[in-house]
Amino acid sequence: MPDRMEPDIDGPGPIGLVADSHGRNDLLNNAILMLKDLGAESIIHLGDICDSLAPLALEDAVAILKEHNVRTVKGNNEYAILTNHMGQHANSLSPEILSFLSDMPYIITLGEICFAHSAPFEWPAATSWPITDNHPLIDIKAILPYKILFRGHSHTPSIMEINGTNGEKIPAEAGMKKKLSRNSRYVITVGAVEEASCALFLPDEYEIWFLRMSRS
Repeated sequence: MPDRMEPDIDGPGPIGLVADSHGRNDLLNNAILMLKDLGAESIIHLGDICDSLAPLALEDAVAILKEHNVRTVKGNNEYAILTNHMGQHANSLSPEILSFLSDMPYIITLGEICFAHSAPFEWPAATSWPITDNHPLIDIKAILPYKILFRGHSHTPSIMEINGTNGEKIPAEAGMKKKLSRNSRYVITVGAVEEASCALFLPDEYEIWFLRMSRS
């Protein structure tokens, strides 16, 4: 079953969004602190907290996520460690870390909003299933029944706005604030922490902020 976030009585507060930190735990920590300073009441990591070829960074990454109570979904790198590389790293990763990876859901949902690494499905291939503006009809089927899909995987921030059977790509860059329409559906790629990008979603305002953090 997906990890379902229960909203507060008066509605959820600002949600910090990070993705694709790939073992850059210094930047991951910076992003979390920046989002908290901006008022994030909860933070979700959209997968790939590590690189499957350098899994030892997981120890520090998981410690940071636990310290800040960051919810996390599986990315393709976590899945690779649990499957293709389990034997290779069975003795180098602690049982606690392997359990943490195993317990990650593929998606988290909040009402009509879905948070995933790539596609909003509860099966492994969804962690690397491409969503692009070249196939808007496929994208519509992919996000239903969700109004917004927040995702990582692609490291370039972007917004796909979908009205009916038409999909429009809206340019996104650091510092941009975009008011969303409640009558449209969206696929929003938040950017990669390892490239100093993250985002903040304001549910009450129905607005997404694309952010860039300092690398220092």
